[in-house]
Amino acid sequence: MPSDELVALLDAEGAGKLSHSRGRSLLDHLVETSCIVRRWGQPEWLAEAALIHSVYGTEAFGRELISVARRDDVAGVAGVHAERLAYLFSVTPRRPLLAGTHRWARDLPWPVQGEPPTSQELDALVLLHMANIAEQAPGLWLAGLCQLAELLHDSDRPVFTVQLARFEEEDEELVRRSYSGALLSEGDERASALALAAAACPVVAEPCVGLAHLAARRGDDVSSRAWAAQARKRLWTLGTAWDKRRSFDEWLAAIDSLEAPEGDGAITPPEPEAGRTRFRRYVEGFVDEGRRRPGLVYPDLRSRPWHEPRDFPIVAYLESHFSEIRAELLAITDFHAESERIGRTGDWDVAFLYERGRRHDDVCAACPVTTRGIETHPTVRTMAGLIYVSRLRAHTHIDAHRGPTNVRVRCHLGIEVPAGDCAIRVGDDTRRWVEGRCLVFDDYFEHEAWNHTDQDRLVLIVDLWHPGLSDAEVMLLEGLQGYAGVHAERLSRYWSANATAAREARV
Repeated sequence: MPSDELVALLDAEGAGKLSHSRGRSLLDHLVETSCIVRRWGQPEWLAEAALIHSVYGTEAFGRELISVARRDDVAGVAGVHAERLAYLFSVTPRRPLLAGTHRWARDLPWPVQGEPPTSQELDALVLLHMANIAEQAPGLWLAGLCQLAELLHDSDRPVFTVQLARFEEEDEELVRRSYSGALLSEGDERASALALAAAACPVVAEPCVGLAHLAARRGDDVSSRAWAAQARKRLWTLGTAWDKRRSFDEWLAAIDSLEAPEGDGAITPPEPEAGRTRFRRYVEGFVDEGRRRPGLVYPDLRSRPWHEPRDFPIVAYLESHFSEIRAELLAITDFHAESERIGRTGDWDVAFLYERGRRHDDVCAACPVTTRGIETHPTVRTMAGLIYVSRLRAHTHIDAHRGPTNVRVRCHLGIEVPAGDCAIRVGDDTRRWVEGRCLVFDDYFEHEAWNHTDQDRLVLIVDLWHPGLSDAEVMLLEGLQGYAGVHAERLSRYWSANATAAREARV
């Protein structure tokens, strides 16, 4: 929470009486901007700076709440670091800062008392501008925020900007149009529009709240709780409400009313700090167990064999784009035999889009709609996951086996499913694929699959991060696995070069 002493100072200076945007006071705006910075996991001094970011006036907000001559008074309450940043926010030209030219522009004369901004302070100013925009949210703002995040050099980007790395204004316009359309419709039409909005942007919470309400209305408590849990996760990740007709706290209260206590229903992730602590426990396990079991079991990750597909936003995308995805995948001819050491009878062929961190550019280029879905959702595109087309030839049976890690779950989209004995067993439960529909299961449980028919079975397989992992844990796992992949590739080149040199020396 913002500093009580600093809030009291702002109130005493009249911030609570100055109008700002959407009928609120300047104090409301400053307090919520500070809260957003905290939700983004930024340092405390930056959150305090956000609380006073416009007290000296800005290019857009010309009125001084507190005179620059009283900087020492403000620093005595906010701290020197936070006060200096607020001062820099008031005098730093926005155009070079937000155009990305502020790095080389540091050598130009700055209208600043004292030293020009450091690299860290320039990053902090960009983050303040991002939080300021997010709190007011004029027009289409998510895509623009992600572009601003690209300017950061020495600071951690908010998690949602990483998730929206390829998110553009056209995508945001689709979300807004679908969400607005849902509010004006009912029944299946409303559910479809909300699902499209939820799938088109993986960090917007409000469509998930709507889907939770619809599920509760039809008596599907499990789905309602699951959508509410997804909404909670997204709301905290974005750090602010997207639909500004309600505040962050009001949306959170709506989610609270929908989300029943956790039992056999939704698997929810821990808070960010608890997630980081659990990740450290996982990494510490490498010291002893890593030599024998390099994959390791991620600790305290609640699991079950089957998951409700509707709990995963990518499912709405895959199923709503099924006809296009099906046409793309049926056109693929570059299949090869699956090479994993899993017992089988018959023939099992695969075509990879992503293979343990390696992108198959030719297959992805041939499947743009499929690729767009897997690259705009939190799929496992690091070395822990696979994304591929799986073809079971007629009269093929894959023996019972288990996946190497519990940090992922696996989504199957049925592309071609023959009638007859063609199914998959996970744990004690056997289910059939359905064309155009998804199954989601935890492949760390024992499972087997078979096609005892006279025709081929084709499915798209997409690995997803386990829903019990927090966004912080996913980010850390992606970083760890990305580093391991790059290091392994370099070692492979090093060993190959040395082996070649040794052979040449013997000639």
